[in-house]
Amino acid sequence: MLTSSTSTIRLIIDAALADYTKLTGTDLSKTPFAIALEQSNSLDAVLQLLHEREKAFKEYRDDDRKLINCLSPTVKVVQAFSNIIGEAVSQVKPHMPSGDSLLTVTSSDPLLTGKRLVCRDRYPS
Repeated sequence: MLTSSTSTIRLIIDAALADYTKLTGTDLSKTPFAIALEQSNSLDAVLQLLHEREKAFKEYRDDDRKLINCLSPTVKVVQAFSNIIGEAVSQVKPHMPSGDSLLTVTSSDPLLTGKRLVCRDRYPS
């Protein structure tokens, strides 16, 4: 019974590794960690490898946390400005001179004046 269960687990792991390789292009069995794990001949050696990976992951995570801690105040300031600008824009009422319709394009040939593009409604009021 144990052999059947072990072979089923092995088939699942092999299928998952094959799918991972197809998706990422990385064969996990060829990584330095997998090779070192295969060459480990004792439980202590395997535990040592896992401990080293844990330490490396913690260092990576802590470095990432430093970046997030630096960016966090910047994001808060940008968000505050965004809220202020959004509030100000929502309170502005457009003022259009009578007879003029701003930002209305009804012709494919806009009138270019200096550095500005002026688009006017060509239909009579």
